[in-house]
Amino acid sequence: NLNGERVCFLTPNDSSFVSCLLAVWSCGGIAVPLCSKHPPSELEYVINHSRASTVVSAVKYTTVVKFGYVFNHSLVDEVSLLCQLLCFTLLACCQYSIHVDQGHNHSLIMYTSGTTGPPKGVLFNHSNIRYQIKSLVDIWEMSSSDVLLHVLPLHHIHGFINALLCPLSINAAVVMEPSFEAGRVWKHLLGESCSNFPRVNVFMAVPTIYTKLIQYFDEHQMCVEETKKKCKDIRLMVSGSASLPLSIMQKWKSITGHTLLERYGMTEFGMGLTNPYKGKRIPGYVGLPFPNVEAKIAASQEGTSDESGELLIKSKSIFQKYWNNNKATKESFVDVGWFKTGDIAVFEDGMFRIVGRSSVDIIKSGGFKLSALDVERVLLEHDHVEEASVLGVPDDTWGQKVVAVIKLTQNSTVDDVTMTSWCREHMARYRIPREFKFVKEIPRNAMGKVNKKTLLQSIESKS
Repeated sequence: NLNGERVCFLTPNDSSFVSCLLAVWSCGGIAVPLCSKHPPSELEYVINHSRASTVVSAVKYTTVVKFGYVFNHSLVDEVSLLCQLLCFTLLACCQYSIHVDQGHNHSLIMYTSGTTGPPKGVLFNHSNIRYQIKSLVDIWEMSSSDVLLHVLPLHHIHGFINALLCPLSINAAVVMEPSFEAGRVWKHLLGESCSNFPRVNVFMAVPTIYTKLIQYFDEHQMCVEETKKKCKDIRLMVSGSASLPLSIMQKWKSITGHTLLERYGMTEFGMGLTNPYKGKRIPGYVGLPFPNVEAKIAASQEGTSDESGELLIKSKSIFQKYWNNNKATKESFVDVGWFKTGDIAVFEDGMFRIVGRSSVDIIKSGGFKLSALDVERVLLEHDHVEEASVLGVPDDTWGQKVVAVIKLTQNSTVDDVTMTSWCREHMARYRIPREFKFVKEIPRNAMGKVNKKTLLQSIESKS
């Protein structure tokens, strides 16, 4: 009995992850999944901050990180038949059921992405996870006949709960790719993968993945009609973890026939809002609350006003506390159990729309308050803009000046003068970026999110 000890594990995105997870839970431990793509310094931070008693690592990752004070370091060989059998055995294991049924037991520490500050350890119990799973399974009508294609990082709530535990909880199948490769994903989506794999009918991804799939589609001159025909076998395609550009949503529908289902969630509570599984999905909106989730906008206290304000969420799926950070835990709640998301939202046309993070996406320039995400959406409509990230840079005259970091399409020769002229025709004057910075790549984390604080620091250091 681990009795609540933390166990970190570093495995490939395959059944060895599931085996480690269920083994930890079967022994009464708290699982702390690590990301193999993180640099050693970030892995060491999680291991040390969580005060893990054990680190389980696949052999190929043992040279990645120094384990510091950790006194119990186990090695796991590459995935084998034994590992897969262990996974299936644990799913039906009585010991596992005993621990999970005791819902108050702490089960998981998942670390935030750290895009707006140092990563925080988010502590859940089994009941929190069970409520998250039930909400998704019910509203998206998941069943044992589903086959989900999994290409997401497993240290994140999207890949961990939505794409893994939800299907496993109802005896559905999960086809796990160890990493994202556009060509392999297309083969799965079109039903052209090897005969050993079942036909995929559910796909969950982030906007960056859909962007790369579209690029692959165009570069390889794939047939639209054939793609649409074969994608009819897929019943659900979901996008989340970052804002979905309208241009990507429209292009994806034009080549597959699918309107992506956009939803909203956070590490701290899982999924909070969703567009309808059946019904009209509105681009740019994240829909309404999941079952057993309440949402309101702090400014209006009702969620029925066109005024923007901080989005508050209340649900039984909300985390227990931030690990070793009582101050942050206390500051994250208002009233009785309402979690402060830090996201600014508006309720209009019967749905919620996310305006941006209050810390980095709300820009105050020359007396105007504007959303960086709204400016990004417009910039992405430009034919030669592949990616865009908009920042508010401190300025003596304007308070903050709007700066756009742009990645252009291949062989494009657009400059800042051309972009400014185009912007004058497509957005209000106060929203037009006062400076454009053209880059080869916009740095993103494993979930496709831009760390705007780091990007801002980089710009300021070069100015």
